[in-house]
Amino acid sequence: MMLGLYLIADQIRRIRDLSAHYTDFGIMPRSVAIDFLSTSSFSIHLTNGTAAFQAVLFAIAGAAAFAMVLGWRTRLATFVSWFLLLSLQNRNTLILSGEDNLALLLLFWAMFLPLGARYSVDAALNPSDASVRNSHASVWSAALLIQGMSMYFFSALLKSDPIWFPEGTAVYYALNLDYFATPFAIWFRQFESLLQALTYYVWSLELIGPILMFTPVFQRFLRPMLIVCFVTMHIGFSMCLEIGLFPVISIIMNLTFLPGWIWDRIEHQMASASKRNLTIWYDRDCQFCVKLCRIITTVLFLRSVPIQPAQKDPKIGPLLETTNSWVVTNGEGSHLRWAAMCTLVAASPVFRPLASPLRWRTFSRYGDAVYRLIAENRPVLAGLSDALLPFRKVRLRTSGPSNLLGAAALGFITVQNLATLPTSGVQLPAYFTATRQALGLYQNWTMFAPYPELRSPWPFIRGELVDGTVVDVYNLRLGAPSDERPAVVSSVYANDRWRKFLSNLEDQSYEQGPHRLSLNYARYLCRLWSREMSNEPQLATFAIAFIVEDTPPPGELKPQWVNTVWHHNCFG
Repeated sequence: MMLGLYLIADQIRRIRDLSAHYTDFGIMPRSVAIDFLSTSSFSIHLTNGTAAFQAVLFAIAGAAAFAMVLGWRTRLATFVSWFLLLSLQNRNTLILSGEDNLALLLLFWAMFLPLGARYSVDAALNPSDASVRNSHASVWSAALLIQGMSMYFFSALLKSDPIWFPEGTAVYYALNLDYFATPFAIWFRQFESLLQALTYYVWSLELIGPILMFTPVFQRFLRPMLIVCFVTMHIGFSMCLEIGLFPVISIIMNLTFLPGWIWDRIEHQMASASKRNLTIWYDRDCQFCVKLCRIITTVLFLRSVPIQPAQKDPKIGPLLETTNSWVVTNGEGSHLRWAAMCTLVAASPVFRPLASPLRWRTFSRYGDAVYRLIAENRPVLAGLSDALLPFRKVRLRTSGPSNLLGAAALGFITVQNLATLPTSGVQLPAYFTATRQALGLYQNWTMFAPYPELRSPWPFIRGELVDGTVVDVYNLRLGAPSDERPAVVSSVYANDRWRKFLSNLEDQSYEQGPHRLSLNYARYLCRLWSREMSNEPQLATFAIAFIVEDTPPPGELKPQWVNTVWHHNCFG
């Protein structure tokens, strides 16, 4: 569910820049994007450059992510989500960051795990749910956990610069990256002694935490404590740095380490809270009805509530026939239609607060209308349920060949992680990197490694229209752009993906060779001005520049300078 919700949130954030980031109109036309891919990479998003085509793929990906949230055809939904996310990431690799890499990896391992075995539509329609064990162990489950902790462990090993240890100034430098820093970070970085302590804490936790996470000693209490440490660390990152959804996907990954006894205790407390002498009665001739009842009890955390055919009871059977309604009894009477649903919601240990609003006259009127619509169309719904909601056994066990494949994949990522260490001497052959790119199993956990960046750039793009008017091209405004330092530099960027792209563009300006990012960004700005500022004269020329601040050692002033990376003529 959390992976599905993350994917939905990620797509909502991406779709704001659908035209700019994923179409031929934008910063990476297909003819340019393909040059940044390896020969083994693929992307169905590259088969068409229009916004409409990309929107269709976004809609399919959103439907697959929603199916993951519901737990409907969970394994298939996870595969589709992984496939489309890998394709989307390959469409524009210049806006990617650690969150994209981790999300793709979690989806890959999740494809081979029984995610739909609990609290899902799949679980509700599992005819042998009583036989489903409350645990799962396979090479794939081990790989998922090892993958999560590898991110921290190898990141710590790559943080080899003395500013991490013994100097302890890395967090100071990280929070002084003003193009990342939040207002909270700008205030918080005044406490230099605390920043030094946090540097040692972060580095030690990333290095030692993964080892302790797998120790069998005191695991019952040690593992939850470590999860709290990692989760609070990521919450701290999100408070201080504009790094998108990386803290969110990292927290989701950490929650996979929650011990089974915690989930069992939560389930036991929920079951105790929901004991209300409830019984749900349905028409035994309606298979669709029993499926719907099972799904409702699963969603409301009421799986212990018995579901019985009404014809078994001499009083409930005639009541169902005369009212053409399911019946919910709770020892206080019989409840029909929408009132029956409200009774179940009131018994739910999670959704109980919604019961009172759902009984309001407006909800009751529409709820009864929906129920009547369902009751009047049972034959049609029965046919749809046979196709879309069949009773299906949830496969929990992993076969021997599947475990062998999982072991190969686990070894594959382990070798990759070792190869990222400068002292390892491991060289990856061409077929190895080709497989990595094809499957999206990239491993290189270098955030703030070996040390945080020491430059903070922000864009400054001065242009002229054909009539000589000076304009601020970056902000699509008439008048010269301001070169004053903003109070919060990170707010200059529209979002973290624009920050990543423009940072890559500025980094490329220091390299030899053609600056294709600058050229194509400039062409995009010409097109964007013509579209968004059509009432103004055309944009003629402009210069893409960045105001850059270097981060000095503590106590020194930040030097500031201008890096002009590109001059462009929209008619040239």
